Amino acid sequence: MTNSMVEQVGSARATRVLLACGVVAGPLYVAVTLIQGLTRDGFDPRVHTFNVMTTGDLGWLQRTNGLLTGVLIVLFAVGVSQVLRTGRFAGWGPRLLGLYGAAIIVGGVFPSDPQPGFPAGTTAEMAQTTWHGVVHQGARGGGYVILTAASLVIAWSLAAEGRRAWAWFTVAAVPILGTVMLVAHNPLAPAANGTDNPIVRLAFFAPLGLTWAWTVAFAVHLYRRTAPSGREMRSTPAAA
Repeated sequence: MTNSMVEQVGSARATRVLLACGVVAGPLYVAVTLIQGLTRDGFDPRVHTFNVMTTGDLGWLQRTNGLLTGVLIVLFAVGVSQVLRTGRFAGWGPRLLGLYGAAIIVGGVFPSDPQPGFPAGTTAEMAQTTWHGVVHQGARGGGYVILTAASLVIAWSLAAEGRRAWAWFTVAAVPILGTVMLVAHNPLAPAANGTDNPIVRLAFFAPLGLTWAWTVAFAVHLYRRTAPSGREMRSTPAAA
């Protein structure tokens, strides 16, 4: 095996490790969040947003969850940049995806403001706006905008490769989240501060699950496109 082949094998393996981070990120975030949602005293998904769990005595759990997830998404973005290279603006997809991971990290560093009822015993008077809460909300809202932009660029690259089914799936899954979650995190919107209709409140979590499902599926898709041995990665594969 020549030195060039050895380098190709090492590069392919490194890329697969980076892409595997995208496979792990979604399940990790969702599992830790759901476990906390079911066990933390005072949390009610019909009233509270999941990011409120970054505050309180056990807030470090969800903040750590955000930090780890954000780092995994940044690493995943590096892997995406090694595979998705077709299209005029192909490089911007991974860059924006990395910025989205950075936004998740910021949201993990700064806790959100408490909401009435959470942490347990918090009253409406106690749930005041703080500077770190504003930073947290800004990172969350900005992250959704960045992810939406990333998905559109990635969809463009996938379409350029002839993978139109993946392009449409990307457009259908992610921008929906951006729109819905921006409304949910708008302080002027009722959904941001709770609603009397629990079905409406719970409906805001559906796009979040859809987007994490897209992240995992997209990561697996790219992972399979990398060569398992010394063969070169297919930067412009045939349409699926």
